[in-house]
Amino acid sequence: MSLPVPGPASHHAPADTSALATLPRRERVEQAFADIPLTPNERRAIQALLDAPDSTAPELGAACGWQNAAWRTQMILLCQRRRRYFWPNGMGADITNGAILAALTEYDSATLRFSPQPDILHILYEAVDAS
Repeated sequence: MSLPVPGPASHHAPADTSALATLPRRERVEQAFADIPLTPNERRAIQALLDAPDSTAPELGAACGWQNAAWRTQMILLCQRRRRYFWPNGMGADITNGAILAALTEYDSATLRFSPQPDILHILYEAVDAS
């Protein structure tokens, strides 16, 4: 199922970080992917998460053809590249990798499994389709 991708005219780049801070989270996430399209590796990482929600990081990495912590690393880099949108008030110097991943995923510490956050699921599909 493919959702329609809004054209560039529907996205207005906020003038500054304070303008981003006034937007609801979902709009900031949507703007992040509109302004910074996915790289091929980011696309693979998001696609794996969409194709196999409730999977462990090693399972998601294997789905991408990667080893060890590569999926988790790719997702952290993806979020850090868009940190201005995900954390418009600034990313704390002591932010953990888990908190970074929480920008887009839900993590079950009992089962070690990741799933996309439900409220931004359609945005992730649009970002993958646009890349």
